[in-house]
Amino acid sequence: MKRIIIQYGGTGDLALKKLYPAYQNLMEKQFPFSVLALGRRYASREEFLANSVPQNTPASFTDNLDYLNYDMGDAEAVSILTGKLRTMIAGNTEVEFIYYLALQPSLYEDAIHQIKEIDASLDCMCTLTKKIVVEKPFGFDLESALRYNGILEEAFTDKEIFRVDHYLGKEFMQNLLLMRFHNDIIRRIWDNRTIESIQIIFDETHGVDQRLGFYEKIGVVRDTIQNHIMQIITYLTMSEPASLSPEDIAIEKVKVLRSISPIQEFHMGRYESLGVNSGHVVQTPTYAALKLFVNTYYFADIPIYVRTGKMQNEAKSLIYIKFKNTTKQVMHDQSIAENGVIITIHPELTIDICMNLKMPNTSWKSKPVRFRFNQSETFGANTPEAYEQIVQKILIGDKSLFPSMKEITESWRIVQPMLQSDLVGEVYPIRTLPRFASQLAKDNDFTWFDETQIPNP
Repeated sequence: MKRIIIQYGGTGDLALKKLYPAYQNLMEKQFPFSVLALGRRYASREEFLANSVPQNTPASFTDNLDYLNYDMGDAEAVSILTGKLRTMIAGNTEVEFIYYLALQPSLYEDAIHQIKEIDASLDCMCTLTKKIVVEKPFGFDLESALRYNGILEEAFTDKEIFRVDHYLGKEFMQNLLLMRFHNDIIRRIWDNRTIESIQIIFDETHGVDQRLGFYEKIGVVRDTIQNHIMQIITYLTMSEPASLSPEDIAIEKVKVLRSISPIQEFHMGRYESLGVNSGHVVQTPTYAALKLFVNTYYFADIPIYVRTGKMQNEAKSLIYIKFKNTTKQVMHDQSIAENGVIITIHPELTIDICMNLKMPNTSWKSKPVRFRFNQSETFGANTPEAYEQIVQKILIGDKSLFPSMKEITESWRIVQPMLQSDLVGEVYPIRTLPRFASQLAKDNDFTWFDETQIPNP
């Protein structure tokens, strides 16, 4: 079979930094496919290769990487791309096109209409199958997501549509499910009888000024909360599925999302230098802090606190599961620390369990210690990157790492109040935590995990 990935946004950051390295690794592992990059930046394939891939890139990749100067706004765009594809598939009896839309959501509609025209005019004397891949965020809100999905389904079946949230390709996400459902000791304590609260912290050090044209229309809610954060919450709180098949997992994830009311307790702000080089004031939120509840039988009354955003002093991505500290009350000893599970995603994947053990040479005085699993130390440092796993699943037609449309629509419903609020409540200095994040903690009588004193192992 001749398989071609038609890469829309072929000169963009996502393609250059994530997708092309993933394609190269998969080709070196003998996955048979070729790539046609579409873009306006370069006039020829030679110019594209000279500026888009390192000079020492092996021929096993560059020989299968083609380029077409392509402007979606050109009246001849469809005929130009159709002609190129005819040339590439000539002589093949079985062909698969994978349309990968690494584009702003506002361009999806035009791209999908053009793909429908290409399919109608190709006249392929072969067995032709197709898939389409769309990146997050899928739409700008609930209404646009439903509209885009309707357009997609005019040209593709649901089986052919792959909606990407690359966090589902990360090992830590898959580890969450196995940790919860393959360990009886965890299964028995993972509910509201023992868990007091959950924190999700996603702090990034970089800003968005280099891609301000894109981010100004997106903001922190669409960039992170509607997709990554909601998917993490489903993995943390879903009931055990009947199997680990994509269909059974999706059923349980949708149950979680449907149980979450639209977010009401939230704060948003932007860093002070946002847009300073653009010549106009940009009020797009770049940081948010919020509180929500999963109103299911096993997780009702457990507050979930989230903070995420740009231009922080330290890059960190972690989840903290705090357990109720009954022992402190029973023993009348305020020095006894709580138990907890810390799942660190960045800078490296680790899972820590916090327990109290006796300090030497003391009279029954305990100290909190961590027992750690380290992904790279246990399984080696060569774990595939998220996008490599995502692309591999697309190639073989496995939808286990892709959110369903029901999940996406429920996620948009949950964040709708945040989208409707156009108030940037705080302009925070770079490298500092916005005051509203600390205020959220104060109002709810908790401490952000990275401000606690639980020692590292």
